[in-house]
Amino acid sequence: MLAIISIASLAALTTAEDLVEVWGIAKCPDTTKFVRRQLLPFYNSFDTFPDDFKLEFHAVPAHGKTVNGTYINHCLHGAAECALNKLQMCSKKYIEQDSLVTIGCIQGKKKYKVRECAESQEGEHLLNDENAYRYHAAPNSAWIPWIQINGVRVQDAEKNLWKRVCELESMAQTEQCKNF
Repeated sequence: MLAIISIASLAALTTAEDLVEVWGIAKCPDTTKFVRRQLLPFYNSFDTFPDDFKLEFHAVPAHGKTVNGTYINHCLHGAAECALNKLQMCSKKYIEQDSLVTIGCIQGKKKYKVRECAESQEGEHLLNDENAYRYHAAPNSAWIPWIQINGVRVQDAEKNLWKRVCELESMAQTEQCKNF
């Protein structure tokens, strides 16, 4: 019984967090516009986020498969996009602070580890993992960028991210959200 109570308590703690997730692809004009006009300005306005708020970016391929024992992703806008998508996800893995800024500009301070990752099977697998997660968390995500808040698609967030995020209980009292 104690284990059940502990697990239930842990579940309650993890579900109390507001989660904003964005799925995108590196060479998509709509994703680029959203990242530059909405996501990065919002993100950069905060020194820190409240403990009960989480913002995640997921770069995804169109699909992938194993060829001669090597996993290869295929992206909507070709190999260059897959390379950029892998670089974004390797940045996410290896740059602990401000990975979203690095994802936004596709450059990083720990470039050797990130580059090594992006040019290897590790990068292919990270990108595939993001796509697998996408189809689990957002199975109907045919449009990119796809924005979910607490597991629900919020199409309006593509143009009004700041407003939609500031409506969340975890963000309502932040200095940056007082005007909304």
